[in-house]
Amino acid sequence: MAALTKAVYDSALTDEDEPAEPSVARFLPGGTTVAALIVVVVLIAAVGVWRHAAEREHSQALAQSSSEREESGSASVATGPSPSAPASAGGKADDVVVYVSGAVASPGVLTLPASSRVIDAITAAGGTTPEADLESINLARILVDGEQIRVGVAGESPPPASSAPGTTTGTGTCVRLATANEAELQTLPGIGPALAARIISYRSTHPRLSSVEELDDVPGIGPSLIEKIRPGVCG
Repeated sequence: MAALTKAVYDSALTDEDEPAEPSVARFLPGGTTVAALIVVVVLIAAVGVWRHAAEREHSQALAQSSSEREESGSASVATGPSPSAPASAGGKADDVVVYVSGAVASPGVLTLPASSRVIDAITAAGGTTPEADLESINLARILVDGEQIRVGVAGESPPPASSAPGTTTGTGTCVRLATANEAELQTLPGIGPALAARIISYRSTHPRLSSVEELDDVPGIGPSLIEKIRPGVCG
């Protein structure tokens, strides 16, 4: 009886009633998951490459900008005006042009600094000749632009006075305050067109102007300028 019962029980069991064994496949990712993972990895790599390229391009731009600024600064220094460059093609604005003649080694027209004196002009002309007479020349006088300096010969008589009123020429040059016109007054050191006009205006109310000290009453003329022009005023 027991054997019959076991046989019936065994025949009643089917394959579906048997417990399924765990499958290893359920733990492996499917094709869709693998594709998604690959896309994510590719995106991450692309972002990394893009950021690296952007940083490199930014660094190159900064380096190029810095190089251009340095080149621009160097060019401006190289092409900037030199402090020693002349003010104009005709000479510096603070130069004077004088004519040295008479008993000098090399008479001619000379260009000298505005602060030069008569002795400097004579030296620039090669110095005096042995027969030169310097006693009647004020060698310490400051040069006036456009003037003539004539060095006389010892024993010769002074040349005739200039036809222009107020000025005498020869071994010494001076201006007569009472009769000089504007052009002649401007031959005095420090006297320009404005001051020359003021002197003539002052002279219209002071016709007996003869002393350089009287110029102290002219606006714009003070003691220092008076001492500067004193050697060029006729006594």
